[in-house]
Amino acid sequence: MTHDHDLGVLVRRVGSTSAWATPEMTAYVNEDHLQRIIADAPDRVPGVPEGAIAVRELPTSAGPADVCIVGPDGALTIVECKLASNSERRRMVIGQVLDYAAAIWRDGEAAFHEQWARRSGHDLHTLGEGGYEQLGRNIAAGRIHLCLAVDQIDADLRRLVEYLNQITRDDIQVTALQLTYARDGDLEILIPSTYGGEIAAAKARTSAGAGTTTRWTKDTFLDTLGAGADRTSAETLFARLDQVDDRHGTHDDLWYGNKPGGGIFFHPYGLRYAPIQLWINKSGQLMAYGNWYQYDKIKYHPGFAELAHLVGQDHQSTAKGFPIADLPDLDQFWSVTLQCAEHINRPDAGTDYRDVDPDTAIL
Repeated sequence: MTHDHDLGVLVRRVGSTSAWATPEMTAYVNEDHLQRIIADAPDRVPGVPEGAIAVRELPTSAGPADVCIVGPDGALTIVECKLASNSERRRMVIGQVLDYAAAIWRDGEAAFHEQWARRSGHDLHTLGEGGYEQLGRNIAAGRIHLCLAVDQIDADLRRLVEYLNQITRDDIQVTALQLTYARDGDLEILIPSTYGGEIAAAKARTSAGAGTTTRWTKDTFLDTLGAGADRTSAETLFARLDQVDDRHGTHDDLWYGNKPGGGIFFHPYGLRYAPIQLWINKSGQLMAYGNWYQYDKIKYHPGFAELAHLVGQDHQSTAKGFPIADLPDLDQFWSVTLQCAEHINRPDAGTDYRDVDPDTAIL
C-alpha cells in the first residue's frame, strides 16, 4: 500500500483557506481496480499510441492475462498488474507476464482471435487490413511487448526491466508503468510515471542503425512501393503534409507503424487525431484508411462524413481500406482530409456521435 508521505500529494478545495491535507484514500482497492484504469486508457502504457484497444483477463493456455492491448498498427502488449501490498510482486510478476506472452505465441492467431472476441465487443477487423494482418504476424513471431504495471516502481523492478530489455530482441519492449492513485471525496487523482521506455527506444534506435528496425520510415515506405504511380501518389501526399505550415497541436506530423503491414498516420496541423493512414497491402499496392472507427473518443464523428462519402463509405460504419489509385482527384482528397482533421479535433471531440445526424450537426 502506498503511504501518504510516498504519494507527495496534498489537496484543498478551490477558494478554501483551510490547510492542505492528504487525500482520504491513497491506495487502490485491489488489483482489479488497477486493471480497470489501464484497460480504460491503454495509451498510458509506454509505447502504446492513441487508438489502441484493450481487454481484461484475456484467456490463454497459461491463464488469464491481466490486460491485453492491441495498437492500431497491430502491435500487441501484455500488461501484468501487481500492487506493492502483494508479496508476489517481485517474485512472480516477471514470470507471469512472460508465461502469458509465450502462451499467446504458442496458442496461435486463431486462438487469440477467439478469446479476444469472447472478452471484447471490439472487432479486430476494424484495425484495417494492414493492422489486422500485422497482428497475426506479431503473434506468429512472438513479437509481444511486456509491461509491468504497479502502484510503486522500486529498485528491484527497475533492475528487472533493464535486464529484460538487455536480453530480449530489439523489437520487443519491456517497460514498467507506475500509476499512483488517490481519491478525495468525488475527486480521483492519478499520477503516472514510467520506466524502461527510454531503454527500449534506445535499443530500437541501435537496431535501426543496423538496418533491422521493424518500424516504417518515410524512405523505407516509399522504397517498398517501387517506382510506379503509387510511389508518386505517396510522395505527393507526404509533400502536401510538409506544406501545412499552421500548427494547432504538438503531435508529430507522421506516426509510423511497424512494417510490413502497419500504417503511417497523418496528423495535419500537429493535431491529436489523424483523419487517415496509409499502408501497403500484400500485393504492394498503396492503400488508405479513414480513421472514423479508429479512436473511441471520436468514433462516428460527423467530421468524417465528407471524407467517407468521397471514398464511397459511411462514417457511421466500419471503415474499409481503399486503393489510392482509385481516387479520381488526389488534390480533392487531400483538401477534404485537411477539413476533416480540423473538424474531428475540435473541443467537442469527446462526444458520442453514433446517433448524431451529420446533416444537422453543428461542427
